[in-house]
Amino acid sequence: MPTLAPGISEQRAARRSGHRTGSGFTLVELLVVMIVIGIAVAGASLGLDALRGRDAALAAERLRWVLEASAERAQVRGRPIAMELLPDGYRFSALDADGRWVAFDEPPVFAERLLPQQMHWELRVEGRPAERLVFGARAPRFELVLHAPEGDITLSGSETGAVVQQRSAERGA
Repeated sequence: MPTLAPGISEQRAARRSGHRTGSGFTLVELLVVMIVIGIAVAGASLGLDALRGRDAALAAERLRWVLEASAERAQVRGRPIAMELLPDGYRFSALDADGRWVAFDEPPVFAERLLPQQMHWELRVEGRPAERLVFGARAPRFELVLHAPEGDITLSGSETGAVVQQRSAERGA
């Protein structure tokens, strides 16, 4: 077992040899960790903002496809299908044999959906405001404007059942 020179404590010997005697962190190490955590949080928040913007675009694209499918399905079935606007989303219903609108429970593509937060809309069918879009033997001409913080998205439907999507400039710009 090595012996220490007289007058040199074990702590001083450990410092001279490069070994640490304390179990704590230095101020520099703590600052580096805090900076790394700050950068990670900033990156995550920027990523979430970008995803929110994509949510509106994805919701509009999905709705465009479902509206086209509704027009086609109504023509094939020979029975009307309606999209009803809800305050925070939309649902589909079909006209039953008794002439009542009932929830359309066929493929999950027609399931009730919620809109992304901070998104609302206006529907005009044949040029008039409406709360329901009905597809029958022929598709109606309509304009559905989705208002999102990133800008408006307009879905325009024609009598053929085709739906065209247009994106306007950012709101407030």
